[in-house]
Amino acid sequence: MIQVCDAIMGTGKSSAAISYMNEHKDEKFIYITPYLEESTRIKKGCPEMNFIEPSDKIKAYHFKKTEHTAALIKQGRNITTTHQAFKMYSEDMLDDIRKYGYRLIIDENVDVLERYDCHLDDIQIAVNAGYLEDQDGTYKLIKTDYDGFAFRELFKFLKSRDLIRMDDKVKGGGVEHLFYWVLPPDLITSFKDVIILTYLFKGQSLHHFLEIYNLPYEYIGIQKKDNGEFQFCEYPGYTPEYVAHLGDMIHILDNEKLNDVGNDFHALSMSWYDGKPDEVEQLKKNVYNCINNVWRGASVDDKLWGCFKSYGHKVQGKGYTKSFLTFNAKATNAYRNRKYLVYIVNLFMNVNDKRFYQKHGIDVDEDAYALSIMVQWIWRSAIRDGDEIGLYIPSRRMRNLLINWIEKTSKGGNTIDE
Repeated sequence: MIQVCDAIMGTGKSSAAISYMNEHKDEKFIYITPYLEESTRIKKGCPEMNFIEPSDKIKAYHFKKTEHTAALIKQGRNITTTHQAFKMYSEDMLDDIRKYGYRLIIDENVDVLERYDCHLDDIQIAVNAGYLEDQDGTYKLIKTDYDGFAFRELFKFLKSRDLIRMDDKVKGGGVEHLFYWVLPPDLITSFKDVIILTYLFKGQSLHHFLEIYNLPYEYIGIQKKDNGEFQFCEYPGYTPEYVAHLGDMIHILDNEKLNDVGNDFHALSMSWYDGKPDEVEQLKKNVYNCINNVWRGASVDDKLWGCFKSYGHKVQGKGYTKSFLTFNAKATNAYRNRKYLVYIVNLFMNVNDKRFYQKHGIDVDEDAYALSIMVQWIWRSAIRDGDEIGLYIPSRRMRNLLINWIEKTSKGGNTIDE
């Protein structure tokens, strides 16, 4: 059974998960999270369950986290680990997970597509040799008696997942061949039960993954007990009181001069940063003006700005360079004191990711995708503790998405289309 706890930040999803595991001490759990700091919370919250965090620093396991993880699963231990480590689970590990009846808790969305760097000629060699079969751009392993080195890693992963080729047109009329690993459905179905902790699930890749493989799921909510503890319940469940006051807590900068740079629908997208150097320079001036003049007097420790990691150097400046947090950060509490935020991205799904989902019959909602990432980033700040925040968000598209979300959510709007 797959259950999705799609609830706004502050409803106590992680706390409910801790309560759930403590109520099922005789069961075996694997808890995955984006960052290791959350693993520490799980270990402290479930002291009697002796959660172990796999390590790559143990000689007995050849300094490999996957080997340590495999050993822990064979021992039937409770495990807390990262999303990235979870993606590396082998077929043998999944066999042991089925054997011991593990339950899985996924904290936040897991990216189900992962770029694999290789050349079409190399793939074609494996196809011509009879090891791989090309099924309309999806490569499957059909022959396993290989003892060489050149394709060892490729064949190892192909035993449990498919390799997808996406052909991307480039300037000059040519075609670039891109390859992606797709998480195998067994990574989910091997578990006795699965609980996904997230918000705005419909815009996320894990939702599309469940839809592609026709994996049924149901929504659950959160309830807050009289003693302050949180537990899972039927959907929709408890909504924090602060949600009704979002419009009074998030002060979006309404400054025509500073916002003008983001009026175009695609302004502040990745392609915009590449192709509009003069406008990027103007954006940098605007950010500087906002942080050092509009918000004059705010300390460095009060500021936070988010951008695409590869373009941050183009807009960093005096008074805010060191206050950077990449645009898609989530599940970290390290910035909960920040009250003045700058979000200078306009999010669109990677075109090849979008084409992959559409190829499998998934109608991607790019607004939901953008909103889910932006809201998670904003909630790294002081608003998670109920404090008011200022927000400069020059992209008109992103700003309107946020304004509409605030209005709907503060009035009790349902984020799940039932």
